Amino acid sequence: MDTPLKVIVVGAGLAGLLAARVLRERHTVTLLEKFSGGHEIGAAINLGPNGVKILEELGFDPVRCQSIICGETRTLDKDGTLLATSSMTHLKETYGAHWLFQHRADLWSEFLRLATAPSAELGIPGEPSRIIWGAEVVDVNVESGDVLLADGRKLEADLVIGADGIKSILRPLVTVEEAFRTARPSGSSAFRFTIPREVLDKHHPGLRVMDQAQPGALEIHLSMDGSTRSVIMYPCRDFELLNIGCITPDTILQSPTTESWSAEGTLIDLLRCFHDFSPQVRGVLSHADGIKVWQLRDQDPLPTYVRGRVMLIGDAAHSMTPHQGQGCNQAIEDVEGFRLFTQQAVSVSRDQVPALLQDLDRVRRPRASQIQNHTRQVHHKASAEELWRFTSYNYTYPGIVECLRRLDAGEEMIPLRRHQG
Repeated sequence: MDTPLKVIVVGAGLAGLLAARVLRERHTVTLLEKFSGGHEIGAAINLGPNGVKILEELGFDPVRCQSIICGETRTLDKDGTLLATSSMTHLKETYGAHWLFQHRADLWSEFLRLATAPSAELGIPGEPSRIIWGAEVVDVNVESGDVLLADGRKLEADLVIGADGIKSILRPLVTVEEAFRTARPSGSSAFRFTIPREVLDKHHPGLRVMDQAQPGALEIHLSMDGSTRSVIMYPCRDFELLNIGCITPDTILQSPTTESWSAEGTLIDLLRCFHDFSPQVRGVLSHADGIKVWQLRDQDPLPTYVRGRVMLIGDAAHSMTPHQGQGCNQAIEDVEGFRLFTQQAVSVSRDQVPALLQDLDRVRRPRASQIQNHTRQVHHKASAEELWRFTSYNYTYPGIVECLRRLDAGEEMIPLRRHQG
């Protein structure tokens, strides 16, 4: 019988919990989270077919998550003129899974279940992952795998996964060049909030995006005036909440996000930034409450995600703005790569860890870096055509094993030209 690797995952957010779900099947997994208990914040999040396909293979339950299938997208200008409607009913047949909407907190709870529920409940081998709450990591020896905590404890690991987000402690240990240590402001920020169904039914009855009799829809309202402002709406929690994200240049924003990354937003500032959008959009925005403003950060593609026994995943590796909706999906693809450590026919020893991580880096870094670059293009142009240009490439991912086979055979992992719109 193989000796399980000792795996430490730094960060118990979405990426960290899902990494624990994959690796727990054959290895001993400990998650270290500096906060105490669940802390997932924000509003809703959408998962493309490339992410959902992987999640379904890991036991993800969309019913528990109150997910909504995206049936169409609607693109409008700021005056409310419909520019395009696109059906999404073909996605499952074409890419193997649906496009789903859900609240971030619900998704976190489902990933927590996948990481920590009894193995018999999930129908998988291995032992549940262990989470140490309130465990702040201050240093990692990338060669030995030793992890030092703020309280003086030192934990030993064969594999360390940096899933500690955009302000990653591990990123500077992996990518030692100063230019790659932090994600810089992108020049835009996003107001984020949800509005309850009962409020909308009272003040805006018949709102298309909340019509349960119609396919779930994502609406994006584009300024089309060079300002790159946009308002994105879609339902979550079985149509009980409307998720709204409003992206605006920092130059016209008054909320102080530069130093803190996130801040409390104000209704006055929100309505000022989108004062010239259609009466219906402004009417919906007028009911915003609990507004948060998130400064959208942009990370240059890193020269490596791996050093020694450490690998970066998720926002620690490839933070990007939300203009292609691929941030969480790329984290899910990262996690799928850890199947290299769980294949039943392959024995994995401590000595093999660095080489396997190099294989992961060969696939994940070019793939995620390409999507980072696509996201930048859409961010700065933000036209209806550019918005959906890379959809086919985004949703096409054959998995770590097939990607390595293609690379070893001298083939492209995912031919870009074939999948450009």
